[in-house]
Amino acid sequence: MLSTIEKASELLKDDSVTVLEIEKFTKISQKKINEVRRMPENAMDLLTYSEAVALEDMYNNLQIDYINESNDNDFYKFVIRMGDWFSEAIENQEDYYDSEDAMPDDLKIASAIQELNNISTSNKSIMLDLYFSYMRNEQESA
Repeated sequence: MLSTIEKASELLKDDSVTVLEIEKFTKISQKKINEVRRMPENAMDLLTYSEAVALEDMYNNLQIDYINESNDNDFYKFVIRMGDWFSEAIENQEDYYDSEDAMPDDLKIASAIQELNNISTSNKSIMLDLYFSYMRNEQESA
């Protein structure tokens, strides 16, 4: 799991991504991008937090596009599968609440699962981390 700074740094090191592409996506000036690319590792100090987040977002988008283009939309299929799992988990908790085996906090757990769903599906970094974890586990069990 790479941090925001690590993802921004990786993107800036990637020569296959042009300065113009980075500028278009992030709105960071070409001059600043070139300056950061020329500097040693501490060059990330030249970026604002919002610029680092914009670079991270571009990095995530490139990762998602690559996965989908190379693997028949695997990332999107995974996101849909996770959404289905969250829905099933919420329904299960609601069913438990209405059963003889009910626990007093079953509805609270359903709310927590819903919040996890909201957080993970709205954050590309989290979904990519979950996807890569899923793929690692799939490969280990094969």
